[in-house]
Amino acid sequence: MAKFSEKQVEEMNGVISAITKELKPDNEIGARDRKILAGLLLANKIDKTPKFFQCKREYSETIVGYFMKEKNLTRNKFSMNSQSFIYLI
Repeated sequence: MAKFSEKQVEEMNGVISAITKELKPDNEIGARDRKILAGLLLANKIDKTPKFFQCKREYSETIVGYFMKEKNLTRNKFSMNSQSFIYLI
């Protein structure tokens, strides 16, 4: 696991608190670019609208992992590592 400085932890906690405010029990979480995810949802005929949260690329996997472990969310099948947006569907 990566080591983060105190400032980086504060930035991640800010993103985590923003996501927690919008979180619902049936959500899936993932990290992906906005335009690519929109195309994937359209191509797979998925009608859900994602809610995006901007973060730094190096934090996305850590934040998604946190929600999978601590909040028992499922990772969306379109999720990838090192992305600039985290989304909830």
